[in-house]
Parts: sequence; C-alpha cells; structure tokens
Amino acid sequence: MIKKWFILSGLILIALTWQAKGQSPSKVKSPTTGSKDHKVILTRRANNGPYGTTAYSFRHQTQELNLHRNNVDIVFNGCGQLHINPHAGLQGGIADMGNVELEKVGLADLKKVPRQSWRRFCLPPIDGHVYLHEGRYLNQRFIIAFKIKVIKPDRLELQWRSLGPQIVEDVKYRYVGAGTMGQCGGAHGQR
Repeated sequence: MIKKWFILSGLILIALTWQAKGQSPSKVKSPTTGSKDHKVILTRRANNGPYGTTAYSFRHQTQELNLHRNNVDIVFNGCGQLHINPHAGLQGGIADMGNVELEKVGLADLKKVPRQSWRRFCLPPIDGHVYLHEGRYLNQRFIIAFKIKVIKPDRLELQWRSLGPQIVEDVKYRYVGAGTMGQCGGAHGQR
C-alpha cells in the first residue's frame, strides 16, 4: 500500500511540474493587454527580507512571494522612491509622463519620451502622475503604464495596464528565486 501511494504521488508530482520543465513557454502572452486596469497597493519597505507587499511583478502579475519568488519589477523602497531593476538580469527603464490620463497613454508615447528622461534605477513617485515602464529580462520585453493613485508615508496605490503583449523569445530557462536589493540608507536622488 505504501509503495503504491509513493508511486502515485510521484506521478502526480511529475504531472504538476511537466510544463515548467518539459515545455517552453509561448512566444507571446498578453493576458493584460488592452483596457483592463489592475490595482496594486505597495507597502513601504522596512527591512532587507523578502519583498512581499513592498514590490510587484508585472511579468507574473502578482505580489505573492511564492509566485514571483522575488523576481519583481518595482519596489517601493524605504527611501520613499520606486526602484526598478531590483534583481540581476533586469535592464528596464522608467519615465514620468506627468499628470495625464492612464487610458490615453499608448505605445506611441514611448517614442515621445526624451532619452534623458528615462531612469534605470529609481525615481520619486508623484501623486497623479503616469509612468511608462519598459521592462527587459533575458529574452522578455514588456511595456507597462501605471498611474500613482495614492501616496502615503507607508503605502503607495497604483493602477496599471499593459501597453502590448509580453514578448518571450525561446526562453529555455526556469525561473529561480532571486535575492533582494539592499535597503537604501536614506534619501537620495533619482537615477
């Protein structure tokens, strides 16, 4: 009886992990493309532990640590700024579009942003402003627009939507857990 249970549980485990190991992900996935907006609340980071609710993964569309495993795209850090590229391999940029309507921001706006306006590491969030985030990770590319809805000392509320499909080109790796960036020592300039 124990031997049959052991074999059955092994087969179930193989079936559950088959897609992660045996199949490559689709080339283009776009579950958030279009007008559907998503709301997120980020809490201000107070320690150097796992990100939890202090960060968000646009790629995985979650704040849940067990799903994104610290592979996040933005962090509301203790310095009060939004940090991007918080783990190795990320090469994104973020630009402030000003106080505009989120629904009116589109892919064409990427070309309108002056090169010197893009930040690679962090910038202070401004209430009511819309930000473009062009994310790049290995062979993935995604473009997100988000608007800051509420800023409080301990939390930040934003609304976001994808401006196009996530491009995934022959990704032959499996996500592993990422470490976390260090806590900022205090106020600093945007970079």
